[in-house]
Amino acid sequence: MAIYRAERSVEGDELKKRKHGTKRAPENVPYIVDNLWEWKRPEEYPNRRYSVFAAPSPESAAASATNASRLYTVSLPADARIVQIRGISDAKLHRDCKHLPRKLMALLYKEGWTEKSADEKRLLSPLWAPCLSKEEVESLFTLEPLASIRKEMWCSVSFWEDVSLLESVDNLADNVGEVFFEAGEWTLCPFELNDQHDQG
Repeated sequence: MAIYRAERSVEGDELKKRKHGTKRAPENVPYIVDNLWEWKRPEEYPNRRYSVFAAPSPESAAASATNASRLYTVSLPADARIVQIRGISDAKLHRDCKHLPRKLMALLYKEGWTEKSADEKRLLSPLWAPCLSKEEVESLFTLEPLASIRKEMWCSVSFWEDVSLLESVDNLADNVGEVFFEAGEWTLCPFELNDQHDQG
């Protein structure tokens, strides 16, 4: 099997890519949700801030692309960390994206956080900032009122329960779910939609 990405067109038969050295904030997932996902991410799973996103079909890669003009197949090294969100074509569609912010605010409301002073609220405000580390999120959950609701919020994060860790792209969980991977380098090979029909 293959996975696909849409990128800006470049000259040549292959395009070598390397891992970014800095974190990237999510474009389609709320920062608070992204931070909670990173907080609960199993260590062996790729970090979404450094990951590359792909699709199990060229059509879905084309549909989810922005500012991209060409389809590519993705070739990965053996040590790449690869996962797939089962049955969900884009992480922004995962139920956590709506559920977690609502859950957090409902719990904070019960704890009286909305009535706190600006200085008290400011202590927790980093939770809504982009790209917090697992340790930074955990440190915020030692502060009240987050400490009181830590266990309930931890148990509410369901994203990783819907993600399959893959040995390779040869054993995708399904032909729908978004794939993302973390690798030092990878190769993109140009792909035309009519290539599928030629191969069929």
